[in-house]
Amino acid sequence: MLKNKSNILAETSPCWYFLNTKVNDGSFNMSCDLLLLNRLFEGVLDLPLLRVYGWNESTYSIGANQKYTEPHLSEHPVVKRISGGQAVLHGNANNELTYSIVIKCQKNFKKLYEDIGELLILFLSKYGLRASIGYSKQSYLKTFNCFDSKTPADIVVNDIKIIGSAQYRKKDCILQHGSIKLDLIRKLSQKELSFEMTAYDLKSTFERLLKIKFIDYSLVTTDCEKINYISAA
Repeated sequence: MLKNKSNILAETSPCWYFLNTKVNDGSFNMSCDLLLLNRLFEGVLDLPLLRVYGWNESTYSIGANQKYTEPHLSEHPVVKRISGGQAVLHGNANNELTYSIVIKCQKNFKKLYEDIGELLILFLSKYGLRASIGYSKQSYLKTFNCFDSKTPADIVVNDIKIIGSAQYRKKDCILQHGSIKLDLIRKLSQKELSFEMTAYDLKSTFERLLKIKFIDYSLVTTDCEKINYISAA
């Protein structure tokens, strides 16, 4: 049950879209997030959307204000996010589930972090983990790797950061995406988890707690063409 009775996600719509794009490379993953945000902004998407996806290999995504010249980045493929924050080294689909949400919201971005965070905390409780919202330290601004720091946008278990999230706003349309570290959840919970299992559990957590119905969403040919165009830009 949601502790926060004024969770803004529960106030949006009784129906959401759900999209599982499974495993792709970093360029596709970030371009797809941008496409979905633009589709919401353009009115093509008429409902909030939850997407889950994986990475075909370990890949750095860097924040909008970070530079490709960082020395650490030579070790893995690199893709830039439209959201801010620090670099994230994404694991392959065995070790990470990434989520993204596109939603219309005029309220404070911190409130959205808190309300999505509440759902993520309850999602982790399915594996016997007692999670909490992260906390800020000024030093995080100087940290290259997102998972070497904690902020109120993050979810921690036993002071270990398990989920790191970031946002991008386009007027009243918001994209929030985040990295869910399956390898850390496995280690802390001592449970066997897979990409598809945790994708299902995340979806069912949203359905149950928000009392919503998901409608499966599919990318059409023009969407894929647009994603390829964005990727090549």
